[in-house]
Amino acid sequence: MELSDTDWGILDLCSEDRETRKNIAAALDKTPNYISKELSKLNEMGMLEQPGPAENSGMHVTTEKGEFVLSKQEKYERRQSELFGELVESAVELSRELSAEADEEVTPDDIVVVTEQAYDLLQKLENHSRISPQEAADRFGTNLYATQGILYELYFFDLLDRAVTSEGEIYDLTARSRRLLDDPVQATVKDANRTWNMITSKDRSEPSFDE
Repeated sequence: MELSDTDWGILDLCSEDRETRKNIAAALDKTPNYISKELSKLNEMGMLEQPGPAENSGMHVTTEKGEFVLSKQEKYERRQSELFGELVESAVELSRELSAEADEEVTPDDIVVVTEQAYDLLQKLENHSRISPQEAADRFGTNLYATQGILYELYFFDLLDRAVTSEGEIYDLTARSRRLLDDPVQATVKDANRTWNMITSKDRSEPSFDE
């Protein structure tokens, strides 16, 4: 999910109010033609929509997905842009699946983890602090590249804090992860999210989210 500074500016403007192409171009000091291209891209990605009642109103607002992406702006990194997009899509999809089971809507912000690998690593990190990616990889028998992706997922969902030191990146568990770890360990990621959101499953025999 490649997002430019202009894309972030558009999402921010359209989160606050309904905006037209010309207003966005003026606010961001860009040409209307360039803004048109970016609006089309963000619409295709499902992050913007044109509200009614008129069809093709020319106004743009953020969707639920767009709001979720905007809320994760500080976690966006170009080196992890593809994984960022995958995590966004997974959180949106899982929230919709859980909403169908719950009495109240489950939003992407209510999702705490989307892969079994990340959920498993989090449990293994419970009694550790200030751990580096290499230490995590060595300690838990995974390669460094895979471990960095898993750590990024936990960081994306606010389960790990990350600090950059003279020795490199260091990760620590957050209050959110401690709360998740206080819950009984679940067999699947979907069940972990059910427990987190206090959802009683209608069918525990269904396959897990990432099977």
